[in-house]
Amino acid sequence: MPSSDQIGPLLGSALAEGGDAVALACPEGTLSYRELRELADLLAASLRVQPGDRVAVVAPNVPGLIVALLAAWKLGAVAVPLNARLRSFELGRAFASVQPAAAVSLATHGRFELAREILAQRDSTPTLGQAVVIDSLGNQTEERSWSAERDAPLPEDVAAVLFTSGSTGEPKAALVSHRQARAQAENLPPRLEDLAGRPAALVSPATHSFGMGCLLATLASRGTLIMIEMAASVAPLIEALRRFEARLMHGSPALFVRLLAAASDLNIRGGFTAGSSCPPSLLERLDEQGVRLLNLYGMSEIGAACCPRQDDPPEVRYRTVGRPLRGFELRIAPHPAGNREVGEIEVRSDCITPRYLNRAWTSNDTPGEGWFRTGDLGSVDGDGNMTVAGRCKEVVHVGGFNVFPAEVESFLLTHPDIALAAVIGAPHPVMGEVPQAFVVPERGAALEAGDVVRFARAGIAGYKVPYAVKIVDQLPTMTSGKLDRTALTQMLDEGTRTGGNDVQTG
Repeated sequence: MPSSDQIGPLLGSALAEGGDAVALACPEGTLSYRELRELADLLAASLRVQPGDRVAVVAPNVPGLIVALLAAWKLGAVAVPLNARLRSFELGRAFASVQPAAAVSLATHGRFELAREILAQRDSTPTLGQAVVIDSLGNQTEERSWSAERDAPLPEDVAAVLFTSGSTGEPKAALVSHRQARAQAENLPPRLEDLAGRPAALVSPATHSFGMGCLLATLASRGTLIMIEMAASVAPLIEALRRFEARLMHGSPALFVRLLAAASDLNIRGGFTAGSSCPPSLLERLDEQGVRLLNLYGMSEIGAACCPRQDDPPEVRYRTVGRPLRGFELRIAPHPAGNREVGEIEVRSDCITPRYLNRAWTSNDTPGEGWFRTGDLGSVDGDGNMTVAGRCKEVVHVGGFNVFPAEVESFLLTHPDIALAAVIGAPHPVMGEVPQAFVVPERGAALEAGDVVRFARAGIAGYKVPYAVKIVDQLPTMTSGKLDRTALTQMLDEGTRTGGNDVQTG
């Protein structure tokens, strides 16, 4: 495989040229580009793996995670980043699927002993022959090795294995090519324009596609990546933003809502968001503070495929995910859940190598000619800007009408007292399904469910009006930062009342 297609040489150039500039920062300290390269070289020398072997990296958002990724790529191995919040059962499933030759982890994460969790996988993972323990900055603290079997190596073009969010069923292990990883590193910085290369805080997990793309883009542009593990309080995040003079921040819409509620001036000027629909009202409020937040569209299988630009007009940045990134094509294909304007989003690019580990790629995934079926609904305007309407399987079928949750959510978010909103389908004996809304109020707002229903009745078609509204303190999310609609359905099934207000309109 040509080096021009690999992610390793691109990052290697950044490490060589970065010198003593700060590459990574976290509450425990910083690493220069020179120190990052030295630590990655030391870890690579310790790893007993061959090209195509899998290296599991179990770590939160700390510099040590990046050290391990770089070490794996230096050896031609395939990096498998895994969220440090996973426990024995979840790690066991991941290890059984991936069959890593080596694992790198922190000794502990919070109250969990990660090293012990990793060693517990030996019996069920015959390929696991080495475990290396590092600290948060990537220094090795312990190493154990033993005899093990060797699994068949993955193709040389595979850079990483990323697990999909798994909102329904078991997460799939998507194979990410070097070309796809390199496209993320090269395509995202230009969308930030003059902010590219400025200190950037990453709060979304770097073990998922969005976080991975942001970290690659930051290092490739010789910037400083401030790695932060999200906590119950945003106070440590605000402190880190100010301490390291962050000018960019990448995270979920819910994170920015929490920050705006806690701080009057974020001191940042831009960033990327992904994982769920970003409320136009939130983007407008950030604009008022001089923050241009850009909504990325993508997924584990394809990386980031679409994004607005910093200089796009507000109506484009607020309500669309912009135009395709370089090397990507988008089209809207007819779908039963859509209508004349809305169809299934399909993506094509020569950097996409659509494959899953241990799972066949079917004709349902690719209808031919290199197009990938995303399972998302959307539309494209005359200027090529795309609007995402939601997942095909999430459309609510109301008595013969198709209701797109994203459309109802977007309308609800125009209410001045609503910070976040989510809509799902709920069974109904007559209509088949009806919309159910979960709403997070703005800080200090005295919002009641009846207010939301009256607002909806005055502004959207009757069949789109939520049949029931629940006022909640927060919306459930998965580890990737995406809205967890399965959890919302469970809340509905269990009759959960979070926040106390509930009204039915039927």
